Amino acid sequence: MHLKIKPLMRVKNTLLLLLLLPFFSLFAQNPQFSYFSWAQPYFNPAAIGEKENHINFIGFYREGPKRQEIEPNENQDNDNNPGGKEVKNYDQQGQREVLLHIDSYIKKIKGGVGVTFLSDKVGKTDKAGFSIGYAQKFRVRGGKLGVGVQLGFLNQTPAKKDDFIAIDDPNQDPTIIQLNSVESFLDFDMNFGLIYRTPTWYVGLSGTNLIGGGVRVSGAETSSLRVGRQYYLSGGYIWNLRTAVPWSIEPSVLIRTELATWSLHLMTLARYNGILWFGLSYQLDNAIAVLLGATPFYNSTNDYLRGLELGFAYGFDTKKTAYVKGGTWGDFEIVFRYGFNFYKEKTLTGYGSSRHLYKNQY
Repeated sequence: MHLKIKPLMRVKNTLLLLLLLPFFSLFAQNPQFSYFSWAQPYFNPAAIGEKENHINFIGFYREGPKRQEIEPNENQDNDNNPGGKEVKNYDQQGQREVLLHIDSYIKKIKGGVGVTFLSDKVGKTDKAGFSIGYAQKFRVRGGKLGVGVQLGFLNQTPAKKDDFIAIDDPNQDPTIIQLNSVESFLDFDMNFGLIYRTPTWYVGLSGTNLIGGGVRVSGAETSSLRVGRQYYLSGGYIWNLRTAVPWSIEPSVLIRTELATWSLHLMTLARYNGILWFGLSYQLDNAIAVLLGATPFYNSTNDYLRGLELGFAYGFDTKKTAYVKGGTWGDFEIVFRYGFNFYKEKTLTGYGSSRHLYKNQY
């Protein structure tokens, strides 16, 4: 006996599995992007070239949390605060991420080609990466299956001894001494991914840093600050409401693991007629963010403006330690997507009878 499962039931079961799987984990990691579903080509190369006949641009700017102002004791008198005067101090050792991705679907090869640039500053550590990827597309049972691979380079500049303030003599601390033996390095790496997408839902599986290079430390037997392998499981659904006013609800989920720890990220957008949207993004045991965005030129007659989407997110830390004196402000994120159709539709012109037409084609 053959059982026929309705497509909607398959979608619900897939999303339910994605939601339940990470609750078997013990730890969570820091968030990557609040709009993580927009950043799919970064962690899943199979998402490259999703829109046919388009050139697509995706940009992220994320500013991580900074510490709140610290008010020293009025009686405290030292070289940094003569007379014990009240001062305002903000810790600038947060995180700053800039991501730019460009891709296009190419008809002749039935696949997408994309380039990604990344700048990631965490405290005194700087990372800069470049990758180029390809995703082959296949039509499968009413949807599209993407199989992608990315090859790239990552340059990392670690912190130095002088960037830290030691409680004791820094020359006696082996960890701080070792920092000056770590130099900037350039490593080659590879990402691989799969994604299956239909008009209303998608599911993806990918792995990044599969080669897993690391920093070479002078006189050390093993590498430190190693770029570890990470694995991602993602999914999303578009629920079009049957209302007089066109609304859609778009939940997404992302699970990231290094096999030792897990991270769960949820996002839900309420979108009005494809023009305006708002929603929430939640990182398990870490932060919650408010999302807003719009397609500002949705009704424009200019084809080159209609494809612009702008989004903004502001996150609040959910850890208790963030709200004690000297805790952190939230983080914010600005994103944009832009795409336009660069393939001209073929137009036939000419003259002749209905039986024989002389035509010029371009």
